[in-house]
Formats: sequence, structure tokens, C-alpha cells
Amino acid sequence: MDSQPIDIMEVPLTRTQAILAKLKAVMTNAPKWIGIYLGLVGLFSFNCFILEESFQTVMFGSWGAFDAREYRLIKREIQTMEGLRTTLKVVNNVGGWLNPFGWVAYNGYVNAEREYIDALRAKLFANAPEVFHGDVVSFSFVPQEEEPQDGYSLYKNGRITVAAKTLQPVVTGRVTANGQQVLIDAR
Repeated sequence: MDSQPIDIMEVPLTRTQAILAKLKAVMTNAPKWIGIYLGLVGLFSFNCFILEESFQTVMFGSWGAFDAREYRLIKREIQTMEGLRTTLKVVNNVGGWLNPFGWVAYNGYVNAEREYIDALRAKLFANAPEVFHGDVVSFSFVPQEEEPQDGYSLYKNGRITVAAKTLQPVVTGRVTANGQQVLIDAR
């Protein structure tokens, strides 16, 4: 008998051995692909996290600004919050979906930011409507008195006067501030 060495590469693999060989190849490459996935997820998730923290920092600043009655600062903070909210929404929608749970969480946070900004804007308008000079605003309004004019009326409540043909419960108009008196032109 001639004894020749057996080349393992020439021996046919059993079905189980073939499956194990493929599994080994996948497991050898898996860390590389998992790393790439986690890197992409982290690229978007980390930026969303930093944008969230930035928004909260401005939000905390608005509390101190209200205590100090720095109303123009609060108006600037609202603009900063709007920009951060828009950026977070874009980043989350561009790549946040790579982590579905993260996308849902940050999408909820974007919606919560909208509510906070609207509430802060309403509080600012109630305390210092003059800082909205030149802006178009919408707000709830109940007049205390009415002065008919030629084709419209002036509706007054405190230092706010609304010029409108017919008054709606929610007024939308351009703000004109003259000292402490504020006129909303809703005609």
C-alpha cells in the first residue's frame, strides 16, 4: 500500500462542515460590519445628543432671563432655539433612522421643543409685547372695550390695542410698539 499524504483541500466537506465554514467567514467579518454600523449610528446620534443639550442650555438660560426681565434676550434665545430645533430635525431625519429607537426618541424631543418654544413665545408676548415690534404674531385676545372707527374697530385690553374689521378669538396681525402701547394691525 502506497501511503500518500491527504490534501485536506481535496476532501469533500460534509454539509455541516460547509455551514460551519460559512459561519466562520461571517463571524470573522461581522465585527468589521458592526463597527461600521455603530460608527454611522454614532455619527448621527451623538450630534442629535449635542443639539438636544444645546437646546436645554438655552432653555435654562431663558428662565434666568425671565427672572431678570431681560425680554430682548429671551426673544434672541427663542430664535436660537428655533435654529437648534431645525438642525436637530434635519440631522435626525437624514441619518437618525439608522437607529430606529433613537429616531423615535429624538423625533419626540423635536416635537417637545416646538411646544416649549410656543409656550415661551406666548409668555414673552404676555409680559413684553413691545419686543415683537414689526413681527406678525398670533395670540388669544379678549377685549375690555371697543372704539368704532371708519370701517374697522379698535379693541383694547390693557396696553394692547387690536385694529380689526371683525375680532376673532385668536388674533393674527403685525405688531407696532409705541413705548408701552402696542397696536396689533389685524385688518
